[in-house]
Amino acid sequence: MRLTKMDGARGSSALRAGRSGLVVFLCLLLSVFPARGAEAPAATPPAMDNMMSSQGWLQQVVIKLEDEAIDDIRMLPETPAAIAREWRSFDRQGSAFGALVNVGWVALAACLALVAQSLARRALSIRVCRLLRLRPEEPSLGLLLQLLLCDLAGLGVFSGVFIYSRHWLMNAGVAASLIIFSANVLIRWRIWAMTIGIVLRPDEPAARLIDLPDGEARRLAWFLSATILVVIILVGFVRYYALMDVDSGASHILGLLVAITVCGLYALIVSRARTAAEALIRGRTSGSIVAALRAAIARAWLTISLTAIVGLFLFFVFGLSLGLLSYYYGATSTVAVLFVLLVLERLIDKGWHEADQAVEYRWAGTDTLVAYSMRRILQVLVPLMAVLALVWIWLDAIELPEAQETRALHSTIAALATLLIAYVAWVLCQLAIDRNLQDVGAGPKLPGTDDDSESAPGSRLQTMLPLLRAAFGILVAVIAALIVLSRLGIDTAPLIAGAGVFGLAISFGSQSMVRDIISGLFYMWDDAFRVGEYIDTGRLKGTVEKLGIRSLKLRHHNGPLHTIPYGQLGAVTNLSRDFATIKFNLKLEPGTDVELVRRTAKQIGLAMQQDPEIAAEVMLPLKLQGIAEITENAVVARFKFTARPVKPSWVQREYMKRMYQVFAEKGITFASGALTLQTAPHRPVAAPGEILRAVLPPAEALPKPEPQEVPTPVRAAARGIA
Repeated sequence: MRLTKMDGARGSSALRAGRSGLVVFLCLLLSVFPARGAEAPAATPPAMDNMMSSQGWLQQVVIKLEDEAIDDIRMLPETPAAIAREWRSFDRQGSAFGALVNVGWVALAACLALVAQSLARRALSIRVCRLLRLRPEEPSLGLLLQLLLCDLAGLGVFSGVFIYSRHWLMNAGVAASLIIFSANVLIRWRIWAMTIGIVLRPDEPAARLIDLPDGEARRLAWFLSATILVVIILVGFVRYYALMDVDSGASHILGLLVAITVCGLYALIVSRARTAAEALIRGRTSGSIVAALRAAIARAWLTISLTAIVGLFLFFVFGLSLGLLSYYYGATSTVAVLFVLLVLERLIDKGWHEADQAVEYRWAGTDTLVAYSMRRILQVLVPLMAVLALVWIWLDAIELPEAQETRALHSTIAALATLLIAYVAWVLCQLAIDRNLQDVGAGPKLPGTDDDSESAPGSRLQTMLPLLRAAFGILVAVIAALIVLSRLGIDTAPLIAGAGVFGLAISFGSQSMVRDIISGLFYMWDDAFRVGEYIDTGRLKGTVEKLGIRSLKLRHHNGPLHTIPYGQLGAVTNLSRDFATIKFNLKLEPGTDVELVRRTAKQIGLAMQQDPEIAAEVMLPLKLQGIAEITENAVVARFKFTARPVKPSWVQREYMKRMYQVFAEKGITFASGALTLQTAPHRPVAAPGEILRAVLPPAEALPKPEPQEVPTPVRAAARGIA
């Protein structure tokens, strides 16, 4: 295949390459964007009737590949001359030695730019590095991002110094094409070197994203930086010079030779950085399905990467022959974007420590809430930027008409911006709600915790906020989905109509669910109960732990968790509102002075009001209500007090503890429960006959029965029976 683009195309490709470099500098994810026009131009595709001929499409491709192979073999002797000609093009007079001198001037300018970058980065990162050394085990996300900004600032200094050096380079006789080519190659190289430095951090072990020894990290960073520089130089030379050569037919030979060399360097990089790549892919260890999938990919990393390198080489060969190099550049750029995405994701996880993840973030403090919210926003922002980069890459690769490409890109940007704005609004709303839920209990009290540390019930606002959070989330999700679909060209009117019909069918088919939801709304409207309050529903009782859309969860004081639909609650007794009057009985010894007990109880109640913790809970102090009951061995006295309904049982225990001490000092004795037995005086035992005579009266003293006349009917009946 012969290429027909001239020097004007070469200048256009250089400008597009410069545009790509600027975009990459502003956004790390876009560091791999291809520059359209720098690739080999596609050959004019055959006519449709030829493609659909009897030979078939596959046969046409095979024939074309055979022709290209024959031409490449024929042009093989011209390859050294083509390389020499491209080398001499680096000098204005076409001299090989002049080209070498010009390359030396460019290398000198690059060294000066490297020194300026290093000095600027060190000056800006002194404070950040000092803070990282103070906390080597737990670097915060803010410090890691500040260090990343220092790296970006150093990259900007390098780019500015090298671009500014073009004035004295041109005065020294360096060709403008070499300056543009060098700027493109060197800026790409420094971007990749910065990305590798973010992962390995040879000089800052605390900010290193993977676990490697310092010496190994330093050696690996130098190796990868040097190897990637060679790869970028070779790819840039072939892309912007060899494939643009119209004076010889050796462009394909040069492309294939460079492709073989570059793929060999890729294999060397994969083999040398295998441990680091596996650690980076594996990421943070967790029990999720994504973590297991990443671990499996990390174990098979070497096989997958070598297979991908072979596939890329074949893709390049076919693309070079069939005019599909734009797809090859799109594939390589996609791999690079995924690598940058992986690095940024690991950077965000590095700043969120395992200790912070072990604590439920909603009850960990305002600072932790803000940090967690920022982490969530970054975790969504980075993938969205990656998606935008991939869309831009493949729109450039498939070479759509300019109007369609612009429209597709604008639609994608609008859709992604809508998703980002909706997610940020949701996270900020959740942050504002969670900040107001800090005082609400973080769940059930586990066995072994202090029973006295009871949390106060939530307010009405705190009870309603979780429901409002869920409703706001649903609203934001629906609106964002409709906007995104409309931006992508999908008509949302049928979807809205279908959703209405579906909702009507649900309302008829799930009447119990509708009843539960409506009942819950009225319970909330009446403020019948709140989170943290103890209620009695008749059948079940417990502390309200969570309010859902159609049910609530009650935690019984013995531990079981009850889930009750609102429609089955019925009458609810709230035991945690306003105040709680506690009455309890104490058994005292019979004969205890009741007046002394009354005065002592009153003194105890007044004395304990001096304790600020008790006074904050007690509304009416302890007093004797009266004698509740008198039993055989005790006098039951009833005491009472009124307290806030937060922890009245604790107040009762404190009162009883003080009463046990003071009653003993006052001589008031508690009933022991002992039984008192009394015995009669001793008497001699009588004979049995005397006992009977003492019990029974004499026979003559007993009344004698008088004879009674039997009635005539009774005698007649008796004779009849006989």
